[in-house]
Amino acid sequence: MRRAVVIVVLALGLAAAAPAAAALKTLHVAIRGQDHQPRVGKRWHYEVRVTNAVTGKPVACRIHLQFFFGSLPVGEVGVHVVKTGFWQETFGTPGHPPFPPAARGQHLVLRATVTAKGYTTARAGWSIVPR
Repeated sequence: MRRAVVIVVLALGLAAAAPAAAALKTLHVAIRGQDHQPRVGKRWHYEVRVTNAVTGKPVACRIHLQFFFGSLPVGEVGVHVVKTGFWQETFGTPGHPPFPPAARGQHLVLRATVTAKGYTTARAGWSIVPR
């Protein structure tokens, strides 16, 4: 009897969770860099915009930025919590080092992984080859 009660409670819990998961909204993430070929040792600017995919309005969120070489993360840019759905940064300024000489000629992707309450996780990338 006790086992039947536990199974019924679990089934009701799963049924209640299913509509909540389906109710999650979709994010639209866009990364735009200064160009696709940043120069080693020089400044390079990029920005990330996060909006509701349906309404187009900015969404407060958490943006995790990393550099990938193929499928491997090779550089941690940082995690940024934004209220306006917008983040920008310039490499090669104080506190943000420029691309090192070892990056020259390497095909990299700056990837943003975005999470926000009530939304599914979204990703976007910007391909670069430092020269």
